[in-house]
Amino acid sequence: MTHEIAYLSATDLLQRYRAGLLTPLGVTATLLQRAERLQDGLNATTLIDSEGALARAEVSTARYRAGTARALEGIPVAIKEETAVAGWPRTIGSHLHDEVPTQHHPIVDRLIEAGAVPHIQTTVPEFCVIGQTLSARYGVSRNPWNRSVTPGGSSGGSGAALAAGLAPLATGSDMGGSTRIPAALNGVYGYKPPFGRLAATPHEELFAFAVEGPLARSLGDLRLMQNVIQGPHPASYSGMPAIPLIENPPDLAGVRLALTLPKDGLICPDTERNLRAAAAALAEAGAVIDEVTLDWDVGRVGEVLIEAIFGLYFAEYLEGFSEDDKARATPYLRYLMKRYCGRRNSIMASAVLASEMHQEMVDKIWSGGATALLCPTLRCADIPADLDMSEIRQWPIAGGFVDSYLGWVWTTPFNLLSRTPSIAAPTGLAANGVPTSLQIVGAPYADADVFRVAHHYALQHPMKLYRTVFPSLPEVE
Repeated sequence: MTHEIAYLSATDLLQRYRAGLLTPLGVTATLLQRAERLQDGLNATTLIDSEGALARAEVSTARYRAGTARALEGIPVAIKEETAVAGWPRTIGSHLHDEVPTQHHPIVDRLIEAGAVPHIQTTVPEFCVIGQTLSARYGVSRNPWNRSVTPGGSSGGSGAALAAGLAPLATGSDMGGSTRIPAALNGVYGYKPPFGRLAATPHEELFAFAVEGPLARSLGDLRLMQNVIQGPHPASYSGMPAIPLIENPPDLAGVRLALTLPKDGLICPDTERNLRAAAAALAEAGAVIDEVTLDWDVGRVGEVLIEAIFGLYFAEYLEGFSEDDKARATPYLRYLMKRYCGRRNSIMASAVLASEMHQEMVDKIWSGGATALLCPTLRCADIPADLDMSEIRQWPIAGGFVDSYLGWVWTTPFNLLSRTPSIAAPTGLAANGVPTSLQIVGAPYADADVFRVAHHYALQHPMKLYRTVFPSLPEVE
């Protein structure tokens, strides 16, 4: 029974709560106990808030009895450590940063207002600047599907929590792929909204490359959560009007979709095979698939993005630390500081280059009349959990090599294109047992289009993941 409860969707939980078959108090207690038991093996959580969560769950249980349940009443939600929850510590994975927020992040406010129960806080890498989750402060987080492999980053703890059955919903944030990378490696859905669709972190409204976003094991849950957290908030001036996402969008008959793969051919065979099967499923659903070659260097795009991020946001902050402070940082952070800090003129030039590249990429993607772009989320699914990319600068893929920092991801272009919505959707498993993933990318602010494509993909190509195929976690069974 514990296993069954652990992997119920938020939608299923809501139905069972309403029918009186389960209670928020009972479910929350079960997931808290599971999180405790799995912490040593996965290292996915930084805080397990039993007292606070059980108090909220008790209120939710009473609301069902009173007939006043809200949209996410009693649904446990894992919160990424970067995302502020009043009273929870917020270190951003670093020995160099300590705070206890007094206000919730806007999306946490939205979740709590809808009756959700934040119960665990999930691990991040130091300052959320890599696509894995390991740090000097919290150690190494591991993938429930294969514990030698990373769960991704920087929302790696959130992705692992979903895969391990610690929560049905989780928050992420995405600066270079930090929601979509963990979604891909954990076999769940992750959404990077267009900048502004969710209210930004207060005081970071000018940082358009970075957005918060939802993660869930099913597309229906992803849509449910996005509908709750989107829209403006009094604490932030960047929130745009909410665009409700409907449960049954129009079919895909005649809809043109562009499929692209890395032009350098560096993609693992399992990833490519599963991606092509996903595109074939969309063709079966009525879409017209055009395979296209985008003449861009994703590695260079990622480098321009990171240079712009450091120049506009990180460099000044990190340069303020003393040498003694820097010595306490995780090795990869010290490496990235050497790589990107202290280059203010060239980095600011990259911010201008980022703007120019942005327009060029928009023109190339949408010139053919496609409604959405289909591409891999990652090139491979075998990055070790404990790999410090500052020690190994290159990673082998399909007979070639890519930069070990972000060369293996295909998410960075759509942070540079910050107004484009993007969903990472699972496509199957690689030979090492780790999930593979498809990215569905829409035109600027076309949220409904990417959810429409994802909806029909999920119907046409149903995954066995979290239905009949689960990670092997014998210590809790």
